[in-house]
Amino acid sequence: MSRRMVTAEPGAHPETRSTLLEVVDLKTRFRTDAGTVHAVDGVSFTLDRGRTLGVVGESGSGKTVLSRSVMGLLPSRNVEREGHVLYEGTDIIGFDQKRMSQVWGAEMAMVFQDPMTSLNPVMKIGNQITESLRFHLGVDKGEASATAVALLKSVGIPAAEQRLKEYPHQLSGGMRQRVTIAIALACGPKVLFADEPTTALDVTVQAQILDLLAEQQRERHMAMILVSHDLGVVAGRTDEIMVMYGGRVVEQAPTDVLFADVKMPYTEALLRSIPRIEHPSHARLEAIPGRPPKLISPPKGCNFAPRCRYAQPKCTEETPPLVAADDPRHLYRCWFPVGSAEGADALARNLADGTTVAYPTSPGSAPAAATPGTDGEGA
Repeated sequence: MSRRMVTAEPGAHPETRSTLLEVVDLKTRFRTDAGTVHAVDGVSFTLDRGRTLGVVGESGSGKTVLSRSVMGLLPSRNVEREGHVLYEGTDIIGFDQKRMSQVWGAEMAMVFQDPMTSLNPVMKIGNQITESLRFHLGVDKGEASATAVALLKSVGIPAAEQRLKEYPHQLSGGMRQRVTIAIALACGPKVLFADEPTTALDVTVQAQILDLLAEQQRERHMAMILVSHDLGVVAGRTDEIMVMYGGRVVEQAPTDVLFADVKMPYTEALLRSIPRIEHPSHARLEAIPGRPPKLISPPKGCNFAPRCRYAQPKCTEETPPLVAADDPRHLYRCWFPVGSAEGADALARNLADGTTVAYPTSPGSAPAAATPGTDGEGA
């Protein structure tokens, strides 16, 4: 992937350009008293206009830090970023806060996972929406208020005029999340980051929020990055999926290709953890054993090896590179991939040695209408 360096301002290129965002070898590290945390370790991807990228992994896998790092929303102290973030051909990774403030909202926006912490509890809803409109678009107070009403109506909030005068605590969780979406869409961004947008919502509201995001994306022809811990959420709502573990990309492919031919054992384990409608009532979920690696001192070799049912001695000694499958769009990071002869032999050895157990059923394909998850997300 080329590392293009240009000096044009965001938005300077014609609308015919298809690639909006290109991230090249992005690394993000946090300096702490205990050591350096390698939260994002060499992530690369591209995102075209109107397309949706799903970023999936457990809490602590680096999903949220990746999104915030791309947008420049990390603290200024004790944080190191390397690599390139090309927005419409412009490398914005070196922009200071003043220059990034012209990008936030107008070019890129984020729907945060917890509206109770992202919304200002002592500011009325109307002021929180009109603030960005007046800053980026320079409209007067009356026009900003009218636009705010239209935005609330567009995201399905009834009695929009009244809601402008209310505070976040006066709204339900679903309504608050709709408000955060309205704020994110206010200035017509070209790239929308949706960071676990259905956290702590009941399943009916979760589906409504995801449908709303998809509808707004189609109407505005936005690019979107949908961050989730649940492969079921992204199964029917993304064009491409990027699976992260321990700060790295471990599998990446077009959505249909990934579900048809899973390569990474971690992706297989995530698929098995999804509740299945065909399972008996109260059936135990298949949890991934162990815990994610500590990114201050990650294990040698493959980060997933201590939890992997295919792991062999090589996995604990050598870090697997990100390689392409038969389909060059399908990338994975594993010495003994699922579905390969090497993987089958490795699993058979582990079963014979008693170091792992057999899965009771085949993982199958992604569920057609998976139920979104509800647990929170850390990094």
